[in-house]
Amino acid sequence: KGNKIELPEYWTKLVDPDSITVTLTPIGKHQKLYVEDISDNTGNVGNDGLFANEINCFFVVYGERVDIDKMIVEE
Repeated sequence: KGNKIELPEYWTKLVDPDSITVTLTPIGKHQKLYVEDISDNTGNVGNDGLFANEINCFFVVYGERVDIDKMIVEE
């Protein structure tokens, strides 16, 4: 619940901030959810639904690690 997603503190040195993606799944009624921005280790969620007074959702956050080599795609 709420419009903030707090990322773990250790992510600041472990994850490339440009690679962070968030998947939002509304709980209960329809909500038109989106991620406004990700800054200061926090994701801000918005809701443009008709009844946008509350945000209630599940979320999953992904990020690419910076401490290992990037994967090489084989053709």
